[in-house]
Amino acid sequence: MTDYTDTIRSFIQNEMAGPGTKVTLSPSDSLIDKGIVDSLGVQRLIAYLEKEFGVQIADTEIVPEHFETISAVAEFINFKLGAKG
Repeated sequence: MTDYTDTIRSFIQNEMAGPGTKVTLSPSDSLIDKGIVDSLGVQRLIAYLEKEFGVQIADTEIVPEHFETISAVAEFINFKLGAKG
C-alpha cells in the first residue's frame, strides 16, 4: 500500500486552507471540524483526487468517512487504486 498522505496533505494545506493561511495538519486532524473541508471543499478535493490519481469517485462514495481526515482520504485513494488495478 502506497502512502499518499504527504501528497494529499500538501494539496489541502496549500490549496484549500485559504490564501496566506498557515495551517499544519496531522493525518488524523478532522478536516471538517477545522473548517477546511465543507460541501464545496469536498467537490474541489474530489476534482483534485480524480485528476492526480486517475480515479473516478462515484456520488455514492462521497461520504464523510472518506473525507474526514487526511488518513481517511489516503486510505480511500489506496482502495480506489487497488480496485482499479
